[in-house]
Amino acid sequence: MTYSQRLGSSGDASDILYLEQQIAVAKQVIKRAEAAGHKEALEEAMNKLAELETELDELEN
Repeated sequence: MTYSQRLGSSGDASDILYLEQQIAVAKQVIKRAEAAGHKEALEEAMNKLAELETELDELEN
């Protein structure tokens, strides 16, 4: 399902958009933490990413 399809069929469209944006940010943080060798920041960002993806999955279903 495309984003526009989800947007049209979901009352949670703004929540979905917000989560997608936060997931993109978390992925950027992961890349920077990996490049800098910051294990703690990497672990935190990976945990946050997992939480966001779970929340998005719940909204989409």
